[in-house]
Amino acid sequence: MPRDTFSPDTIAPPFSRHRVSKGSQPMEDLRAHIRALEKPGWAAEEKLFSLGIPEIDRQLPTGGFVPNALYEVLPDQPVDAGAATGFCITLLAALLKHRKGCIFWCLNESATDAGEIYPPALASYGLDPRRLTIAKIKRDMDVLWAMEETLRSNAFTAVVGEVKEISMTASRRLQLAAEENEVFALLLRPAMKEPGLSAAVQRWRIKAAPSHPQGFAVTLNEPGSSCWDTTLFRSRGGTPGTWLMEWCNETDHLALAAPVCDRPDQPHKASLTG
Repeated sequence: MPRDTFSPDTIAPPFSRHRVSKGSQPMEDLRAHIRALEKPGWAAEEKLFSLGIPEIDRQLPTGGFVPNALYEVLPDQPVDAGAATGFCITLLAALLKHRKGCIFWCLNESATDAGEIYPPALASYGLDPRRLTIAKIKRDMDVLWAMEETLRSNAFTAVVGEVKEISMTASRRLQLAAEENEVFALLLRPAMKEPGLSAAVQRWRIKAAPSHPQGFAVTLNEPGSSCWDTTLFRSRGGTPGTWLMEWCNETDHLALAAPVCDRPDQPHKASLTG
């Protein structure tokens, strides 16, 4: 075989920056192709809904919340159970603005110890109490059974269950049922440091934060709107993050709250000199 067939002068080194493969796509097309491959198969862009916070939507793999998937919400501490419940309600209210229907909620006081659902609170977060059907259940296994059966019935737009313990297999069954039947599934769990594995596409941890009174609330020494420290600690195909959220009565949805600076509550005494 002739020597010049494999001449070093005519063959580029394998890692040469000047080597260009014939038919290779531009870098932008390649990146777009990789993003498409990494995009979850259950994502349907035309069906997304949002909390109204673009900063969160940008970190989600689909640019919004998927209405046919399993989500999980936990309070940071036991005293944050009310805040976690409020966050669940805002999620459900945002969903029902996008898709009409009703909600099935499995209460389980032995799991969350959050008490009863207060209808006026639902209305204050934009959720019509008439769209809610509540079942009081005492055992986790019964809650999971009721959730799965309801998800497969196509009778409700969303199903919420309060459970303390759930296996990976059980959560996977709920995720598959939600995806197959186009229903929003939501698990509300008690505070715990290690919640274990889950098939939920998103897992949130919620903590109550000091509110920021405005207007007459300041004069009357009343609390302001609900304010929560929220952490998305697991997002399938997305990026985890932490946000300080505040409920806005004017816009009827959540917004990012301005951080409070570490400064004294009294104005500094100063005088003009000169």
